Amino acid sequence: LDMGNLNQAIWNTAQGNWFHLTNQPGTVNRLSLHVEPILIPISWLYWIYSGPPTLLVLQALVIALGAIPTYALARHKEFGPWAALAFAAAFLLNPSIQAANWLEFHPVTLAPTFLIAAFYFLVSGRTGWFALFAVLAASCKEDIALLVFMLGVYAFLALSRRRLGIITMVLSTAWALFAVLGIQNAFAAGNIHWNRYAYLGESPLEIVVSMLTKPVLVIEQLRSASALQYLFQIVLPLALMPLLAPEILALALPSFALNLLADFAPMHQVYTLIYAAPIVPFAVIAAIFGARRLADWSSRIREGQYARWHDRVAKISAATVLIFSLGAS
Repeated sequence: LDMGNLNQAIWNTAQGNWFHLTNQPGTVNRLSLHVEPILIPISWLYWIYSGPPTLLVLQALVIALGAIPTYALARHKEFGPWAALAFAAAFLLNPSIQAANWLEFHPVTLAPTFLIAAFYFLVSGRTGWFALFAVLAASCKEDIALLVFMLGVYAFLALSRRRLGIITMVLSTAWALFAVLGIQNAFAAGNIHWNRYAYLGESPLEIVVSMLTKPVLVIEQLRSASALQYLFQIVLPLALMPLLAPEILALALPSFALNLLADFAPMHQVYTLIYAAPIVPFAVIAAIFGARRLADWSSRIREGQYARWHDRVAKISAATVLIFSLGAS
């Protein structure tokens, strides 16, 4: 169904009839499902070759390219080339990424690569490239803007880049609100997925208010969704290493909340569908930071052999992550 309506919506967009589709009951526009501006440049590929193979090849290629910023980030955190390569392989082997790649085509599956690239350019101080990949990520799906918002929070708090952090938070929030409350209401009569949160309220405002004022409902839903098991499944393929950098893993909180608070069982799946894919980049980044932190801690214990011990623990940590990723895959 998704491949059908995306193929049709992209073909129509290439013909100038943006986001139109006819095979989704209750809607005639892809915007009723999601706001994905990246479909516009993707539709240009249909001028070369029109059809699902174009989308599948594009998706696999973009995911594969995610290994490059993952490797670069590991090198930035002072891992050796082989250890950095292990983290890049762990990203590609991740079962959630694999599942998303196999499950037809979805623009949100492109977001992990863009998010890792945005984070790498953020921490390496290359603002222009950060902005480019943040925009690309946000264009994949309306809720990815919330993850870009969290990158702004990280820039503001962890990197002390106040101006960039504020600009990122303001623009990402504005885009998320405009996409959901503006574009979808104006062109597609609203998002048809709100019913997944109907137990919290009928409107976005009611849902937010209920989350803040009715914690029992939230706790009960988290228990029903097996939230702890969900978290465990996220970090297990990375040898639990992300738990050593919880501040990085916390950047994925918006996606954790959207998935676990939805009264829709498929969104609680980690290894078989697309919903966990936006969390994976932050889990991989947290694994890199966690492994580096483990090496730092252990080297303090062996003060007389700091450099050699630090390098040894870093290599062992990266190898462990790779082994767990192979096992999970």
